[in-house]
Amino acid sequence: MAQKRKVEVTTDIDDESDRVLYSVFRSAAGGLSHLYSQALNHHKVAFEAGQRHALEKLNEWMTVKHQEGMLVTTADISAYLQNELNSVSLPSNPLHGRQNEADLSFSTSLTQSQDRDENAFCSLSSEMEIEESPH
Repeated sequence: MAQKRKVEVTTDIDDESDRVLYSVFRSAAGGLSHLYSQALNHHKVAFEAGQRHALEKLNEWMTVKHQEGMLVTTADISAYLQNELNSVSLPSNPLHGRQNEADLSFSTSLTQSQDRDENAFCSLSSEMEIEESPH
């Protein structure tokens, strides 16, 4: 986090109304800065909660497949993740376009990885543990 700066007033504020205006401005600027910090913190917490939810869903799916006696391949995981990505509605905000391109790049790299490891099997659900993160 960036260091807070103290702004020194080099000129004396003679007029009482100027002092009040300056005080109100400083208070508003401090409040806005605090609100921005809270928003950044909330964004981080929400992002981490989304990551955790996605991992829990993947783990749940793998556990069900394992309980059915199936071995989960990288191709199965890739197909499941691609299906999940396709089922999520894409945001209409053009600022999120980069993220959608990143999702496409991620799924493409998974597919390329799957081609290399097509015969590799994994039973990750029995080995995968989601650790509780301290908050």
